[in-house]
Amino acid sequence: MKRITNILLLIGIILYYSISNSFAAVTVDVTFDSGGAIDAAVKSLIEAEVHNLVDKYADMSDFSRGFGNASIYASHASTLRGYQGYDLFAVSVGTMASVQAPDDSMTFYEDIPDDIDNGDVYAGVGFNPVVGQMGINLGFIIDGLYMSFKFGKFNYELDQSDYRVDYNSSLIGVLVDYQIIRTKSILARALLWRGFNIESGFIYSNSNIVYSQEIDSFEVISGGYTALIDPSINLEMDVSTYVIPVEIYTSFRLFWTINIGVGGGFDYAWGKTDLTIHSDGSAVITAPAAAEGTITIDASTKDIEPDSFRPKLTANAGLSIGPVFIDVPASYYLDNGYAIGLTAGFAW
Repeated sequence: MKRITNILLLIGIILYYSISNSFAAVTVDVTFDSGGAIDAAVKSLIEAEVHNLVDKYADMSDFSRGFGNASIYASHASTLRGYQGYDLFAVSVGTMASVQAPDDSMTFYEDIPDDIDNGDVYAGVGFNPVVGQMGINLGFIIDGLYMSFKFGKFNYELDQSDYRVDYNSSLIGVLVDYQIIRTKSILARALLWRGFNIESGFIYSNSNIVYSQEIDSFEVISGGYTALIDPSINLEMDVSTYVIPVEIYTSFRLFWTINIGVGGGFDYAWGKTDLTIHSDGSAVITAPAAAEGTITIDASTKDIEPDSFRPKLTANAGLSIGPVFIDVPASYYLDNGYAIGLTAGFAW
């Protein structure tokens, strides 16, 4: 649970830096409970101040694309890479987190606040916390043929004093694997080469993130009027991706327990990311006369597609005792994309 909380905090941090200073397709409106010319003047003043603050972030397409790409990377949770060649069936459960980095610097997250302060930024995070996979050997149909099914669903709420994250994810997929070169054993299976496998299929994943953030209030003072502005907001990001993976893989088992594998391939993907921002803030006039108002900030960047072709390198390292294994799969995408997970299961 601590690991899940830390990943959700990372998602929250990225969203915080994007939404605390950025809005897409910005419209700002302030409505006061009382009417009159004096309120209209204050309304225009506050709208102008808030709009000036956020207007340079009129488009967050790169940010939305980054989250779409990261969703693709995380869709490979609970992988059976390196454990094909089983006799009957395999079952696994796992988690995977991913990052789309804006550049090749390993400290890029330290620069994200400054990057977003200058405008849109190509970055994102993906996460599939709990995914299960079940595979079956279809050798009775075609020798070396395997099929597996994946399913994951997770709902989580993280409620802190100054922010809240509601995270919902779901995933479903079917994969077909063919063992091009069969498993070979050496020295009474002390060294086991699992041959070469090629895998493809279809994976659908969806993540919905609702992030509520309290932002520091500030004062607007002009023309004898003083107003306290609270621009706190709610952000909702809905990411849907459809992935056709193509992978070729080989792996070894050393000394009956150590499993190591490497491979490569690509993901062909499509889908969309919708980013919507709503205000949860207020405007309170404290002088010369008290009045309370509501700030409405409407912003959206919608129907942003992920990159369709994502070349990748893959690897795994794990331990096994008999049919039971625990494994760490990782992927590197050639456009500064990273994914790492944890998988446990058995292959019989």
